[in-house]
Amino acid sequence: MNDDLVLKVENVGKCFKIYPNPWLRAFEWASLGNCSYHQPFWALQNISFSVRRGEFLGVIGQNGAGKSTLLKILTGIIQPTTGAYHVQGKILSLFGLSSDFNMELSGRENVCRSSELLGFPNDYVQTQLEHILEFSELGEFFDRPVKTYSTGMRTRLAFSLFAFLECDVLILDEVLATGDIFFKQKCYARLEELITKNTTIILVTHAMNVVQQFCQHVLVLDKGYKLFDGDSQQGIQLYLQKKHTTKTTHTILMDDFPERSRSTSEILFWPADETFTIITDSEKHCQARLVRFAICNEKGEACIHFKKGEIAYFCCEFQLRMAIGVPISRMMVTNQFNVLVHGKNSFYASEHAPYPGKVGDSLRLCQQITLGLKPGQYGLGIILSTLHPEDYDSLPRLSAEELGLKIVQIYRNDQVASFTILPDQAHPLQQSFCGICDLPGHVQFEIIASRESFYKNVKVSQ
Repeated sequence: MNDDLVLKVENVGKCFKIYPNPWLRAFEWASLGNCSYHQPFWALQNISFSVRRGEFLGVIGQNGAGKSTLLKILTGIIQPTTGAYHVQGKILSLFGLSSDFNMELSGRENVCRSSELLGFPNDYVQTQLEHILEFSELGEFFDRPVKTYSTGMRTRLAFSLFAFLECDVLILDEVLATGDIFFKQKCYARLEELITKNTTIILVTHAMNVVQQFCQHVLVLDKGYKLFDGDSQQGIQLYLQKKHTTKTTHTILMDDFPERSRSTSEILFWPADETFTIITDSEKHCQARLVRFAICNEKGEACIHFKKGEIAYFCCEFQLRMAIGVPISRMMVTNQFNVLVHGKNSFYASEHAPYPGKVGDSLRLCQQITLGLKPGQYGLGIILSTLHPEDYDSLPRLSAEELGLKIVQIYRNDQVASFTILPDQAHPLQQSFCGICDLPGHVQFEIIASRESFYKNVKVSQ
């Protein structure tokens, strides 16, 4: 195996035997292989991929795709039915945070015990204890029984332990799904430090924003098969399209709702035809095709260079490949590090939405945004979805989970276009802020006299 490769998986498959009841398992065993009472279930089939040193690999897929089975094979918990894998170096895996802790022992004792079980000598662990304690921020609880910890405290202890044990490959399975935001930020910063030290990290997660920001490489699994292996942006887009297509096989039918005006009652901002960029090669597996788009200033002129605070218009035209209900869009702005700076669904910003849309219809949308951004280059992406009119009317009463089950995504492209915010040389103080966005607000000051002066004035007045 190439020295640059730390992990190589070749045609790995895993088949489980499913028995209707335990007695049939015993009968099959007693028959010495002459009788079969099980149904084979292939959790994985023909999985091949490789990972390089210092790479951050994301493994994504819907529930039941085979993600956890794959990681259990890589860590030696279970053996593959077919194929083989090769690892150069030491693998550490963190499944189900804190599940292996002894609740009667203290955090310190659990750290020492777990490290020894993983093959680390005691003197090495002792040199890392202070780092683990400091990172976990557990304070005096570090020497108290783990049974007195909250879930968040056990999460801190588990991640802190694995973040300071040297290894070549660190496997994390949904480890940061819980915990407060500041500890999550700290954990991701630590993962970036490990990457700079050539530690390979394999992360299984359903958080696409995490994959988008940290993973250069993504493996997409679907029902035990490898669906995609490559660039994270393409993998995320394919995963989301597959997820929504599978989840919403109940295509919205035209007969599901009454006919109404198919044009918006608002006057749509729509620039001249020569302003648009024509799209000739759109995604074939999407239920809508992006035909053209434009980025304009307030005059309707094509523009990709703006000053901070100026208003921009992002206009798109789609050709529908399916009947839709109420159209919903979400524009996404990302910075040069692929961090999501802004994203807002259209139902938060529009009072009118036309419906229905028929196959072959053209759908136009225009989103206005005030660019209160730090100077630099930004990317624009678009998601187009649809919702049944009855569900659209019920939006104020729907939870985020309920809305996620009802909305149907028909197009997604995270990299449609880009624009630049120029520095304002004439008024440099107007753009002096830290971070990414210039958030509206104001500041007030007040000076209170010292207590000594206060009490003195009180006595005088008496």
